[in-house]
Amino acid sequence: MDKMTALRKIAKGKGNVQLCEVPIPEVGSGDILMKVYAAGVCGSDLLIQDDKHFYKAPVTLGHEFSGIAYKIGSNVKKVKEGDKIVADIECGKGRWLGVTIDGAYAPYMLVPEDVVYKVPEHVSLDHAALAEPIVATHHLIQERAQVKVGDDVVVVGPGPMGVMCVQYAKLCGARRVFLIGLKNIDELRLSIGKKVGADYILYSEEEPEKAVLEITNGKGAEFVLECSASEKGVQHAINCARKAYEGQGGKGVIVFISLWGKKITVNLDEVSLGQLDIRGSWSWNGKETWEHAVDLLDRGVFNLDPMITNHYTLEEWETAFENLRARKDLKALIHPNGKTWAD
Repeated sequence: MDKMTALRKIAKGKGNVQLCEVPIPEVGSGDILMKVYAAGVCGSDLLIQDDKHFYKAPVTLGHEFSGIAYKIGSNVKKVKEGDKIVADIECGKGRWLGVTIDGAYAPYMLVPEDVVYKVPEHVSLDHAALAEPIVATHHLIQERAQVKVGDDVVVVGPGPMGVMCVQYAKLCGARRVFLIGLKNIDELRLSIGKKVGADYILYSEEEPEKAVLEITNGKGAEFVLECSASEKGVQHAINCARKAYEGQGGKGVIVFISLWGKKITVNLDEVSLGQLDIRGSWSWNGKETWEHAVDLLDRGVFNLDPMITNHYTLEEWETAFENLRARKDLKALIHPNGKTWAD
């Protein structure tokens, strides 16, 4: 049986992530063997490495990806060999590609036909590798937050999701978008956020809520998107949201997409007093959301090139992970078949 090298979480506990030799998957009648072009490095991968995120070991990591249909099963109808593809990572109850079942940090990956989506030929595979973050952003901003024309939006945390949220909020017609980050550590990420549409860059160390209230004439933001995964970020979100101390509530909505991996302490008094809405956003609405994401890729509505800050081989995974931890990258791609695509 032919073998390949894969990056795997091999056992429970902190660490336990390493390159392993595994068999190339065999294609079932309803499966597609994808040749992986790129797999995005995600903060969830780091949480799995640290044992702070759900997973099922042993498992090949990598849940943001693009590639081509290399081999297809006898009953597959949606795509043909050579098509560019992406896939929903949810494959049924408890089955998450790159989390509980084998993912994209390997040259080849098995995906069921029912979660595969064909990508238009003109869309680059680099851009297609951001399909999953686009899906998560669409769910956050359209299916959970419903940002509207004229809304003020605060994005806390200039990571990949935060910067994508900046773009999507502007696409939805937000009046002003504020992006909050750390003054020294987030310099690269904040500059990218400004490039792709943030109207105001604010620093966590300088009481950004005061600036938000001043610029909005004391109103605050209709929507605050918390993407920082920090305790201080949650407090910023509460403090920046539009309050309704009398009458009808729900003027300010906070949506969490972060995972903290630990307990945090925040002051929630203003949630009650200001009648704020707090919503979680983790998954998506299945096929409907993925079809929207592929359409957005097709129409090229996002400026994705500034977001992709580095490319790594599979053997360079440790550097890729460490650079994400150090915020030296925004969105890095790992190329299991090499940095230059080759059939």
